[in-house]
Amino acid sequence: MLGGMTQQSGMRFGIAGAGRLGGALAVGLHAAGYEVVAVSSRRLDAAEAIAMLTGAAAETSPQAVADVADVVLITTADGVVAEVCSGIRWRPGQAAVHCSGVLSLDALAAAREAGALAGCLHPLQSFPRGAADAGRFLGITFGVEGDGDLGGRLEAVACALGANVVRLDGVDRALYHASAILASNDVVALAAAATRAWTLAGLPREAARAALGPLLLGVAGNVATRELTEALTGPLARGDIGTVERHLVALSADPALQDLYRRLAGELLRLPLGHTSEVSERLYALLDAPDT
Repeated sequence: MLGGMTQQSGMRFGIAGAGRLGGALAVGLHAAGYEVVAVSSRRLDAAEAIAMLTGAAAETSPQAVADVADVVLITTADGVVAEVCSGIRWRPGQAAVHCSGVLSLDALAAAREAGALAGCLHPLQSFPRGAADAGRFLGITFGVEGDGDLGGRLEAVACALGANVVRLDGVDRALYHASAILASNDVVALAAAATRAWTLAGLPREAARAALGPLLLGVAGNVATRELTEALTGPLARGDIGTVERHLVALSADPALQDLYRRLAGELLRLPLGHTSEVSERLYALLDAPDT
């Protein structure tokens, strides 16, 4: 758990990439009792801001981080992970760990060739405030993979942060990551679409977030704690065909929104909603959804 832990032994961490995830991990690891020895960023001030919170050295070079760390967390954008890894002179037995959801361990091939272990420590969470979000590890899930005993060591790190673990060995990483995107980034897309419908109704755009935000949070809480069929409320859950018809007619003013509504409703119809066959057939026909 975060806060108040005694010093964890055996791993000195370095962070290559002082962005939002790097900042959250550095502060979270420090609070969990791990030694964070160095943080690097192309912008020294970004590394210094995190270093002040962790006692780490602030660097501009990933190599400077790797020179003093046993475990180097590469928290850069996915597209440059392999490049950053290739630019480091690794030591045998050292650990190179990326935090990407979509990349396999092949992105760390340069580290493996030098005798280092390769691993992945991917948090299923967003960190919009960077270091200030270090408490957001509590209760989340990490995707973990690692060569040899590194996987087990990274599991222990996730647990020390108060998180749960799923192992990613043999998992289709692109589908795993797409699942996370659907549950996170695409919620923002839904909020944007809902705001468009809100304004089409004649309501002020500036009032949308205050009105729709609590609704979104309530549903998210339901999804996190209940079976999906129990979390779902509204006309589809009730089999209220007339309301769905009214929605579709109103949304014809914006065909793209209407299409999105149909597609999402069709996905909901995949759930075992317990409707009679007549109600189900009418909903499938109304939404132009394939009968599953």
